[in-house]
Amino acid sequence: MDNVRAYGAGLAGANFDKNTFFKKPTVLFRCAALVFGLILWYSVSKGGWHKPSDETHPVCLYGKSSSTCSFATAVGFFAVCGAVGLIVLDAKMDQISSIPTRRRAVLADLVVSAIFTGIFLIGFFTFWSKLSAFEVAEDDENPIKTNNAKFGILSALLSFLAWGGAAFFAWRRYEEGNQATHEPNYDEQFGQVSTDVQDGYGYGGDSTGIGHVGAAPAQSSYQSGAPPQNMQNMQNMQNMQAMQQPSANPYTQSEGYGY
Repeated sequence: MDNVRAYGAGLAGANFDKNTFFKKPTVLFRCAALVFGLILWYSVSKGGWHKPSDETHPVCLYGKSSSTCSFATAVGFFAVCGAVGLIVLDAKMDQISSIPTRRRAVLADLVVSAIFTGIFLIGFFTFWSKLSAFEVAEDDENPIKTNNAKFGILSALLSFLAWGGAAFFAWRRYEEGNQATHEPNYDEQFGQVSTDVQDGYGYGGDSTGIGHVGAAPAQSSYQSGAPPQNMQNMQNMQNMQAMQQPSANPYTQSEGYGY
């Protein structure tokens, strides 16, 4: 039954519960990433430029590099698209019953979140350093306004935190799915019982079975207080099986993808 919850609780035809869905930490992180992406996009596209009085075209406040401002607006736009796409994918996960399909979806989620995390970390330090290096000419009569550019830097930092949190929970879900799919089931643990136990225990077994007519007497009598030899062997085998059982799955107690 753990495989049913592998890589997220996937049951075909499951009803969508929006109250539970929007309480998931991963969904909250993605919603935050969507908002911060919009702020970055708007701040840089509308207020990341300055028009000197002696020049015709405006210059980017981030080190007078037009490519940096274009990069910031593009990253903000694609972050919004990526956040919306992953939120929709999360909403569809409860209706996907195929484990390989859910595994590919979770892996794509992890890769996209990790990529945006790295991009926003690099972007934050780049925007910060280039805005600090921006200088205005002494004869420039137009006032410089850096509020929007600073909001862009702040939104890049917050976007890094939001995408980093989403990537962390995506990794947790991927690890949970791997452990759920690779954990041996009951048949694998107890199906391979020794043939000596299967054939030797019970009536109608071989010459070592209990109750077989003509079976050799036990080495120790009941009065001596020692159990019969074949019962002692079964006890030893059960102890060995208990020692060989795999460790418990730390994620089994979770209700599938509850992040």
